[in-house]
Amino acid sequence: MKDITISEELKQKAKELGTLITKTDEYKEVKSKQEVMFENEESMQLLAEFNKLQAQNHKKQQEGQLTPGDMKAIEQAELKMLDNPLIKEFHESQVKFQRLLNEVMKIVVESAR
Repeated sequence: MKDITISEELKQKAKELGTLITKTDEYKEVKSKQEVMFENEESMQLLAEFNKLQAQNHKKQQEGQLTPGDMKAIEQAELKMLDNPLIKEFHESQVKFQRLLNEVMKIVVESAR
């Protein structure tokens, strides 16, 4: 695979775009919700449990040993995690921020036509 070369002008414009994105309400909200969530012990425990289970399931999947019970357990862990108000608020803010990024990308792609 061939390496890519990014011009200095393109790098500068990307940095400017990144700076503008960090000034949006969506970005500020996701960072704020993340900070609150990370400061909460219960939220962090739920996230750690989910991530551990997810890693175990990924390994099982690679080994061809993932069972329907394993999949059900990860679904239940995700639902339990999203029952936590801080995680739920963070997740919702992430979704809004992702929508913003998708719209920005759509504009970039459309401008290349």
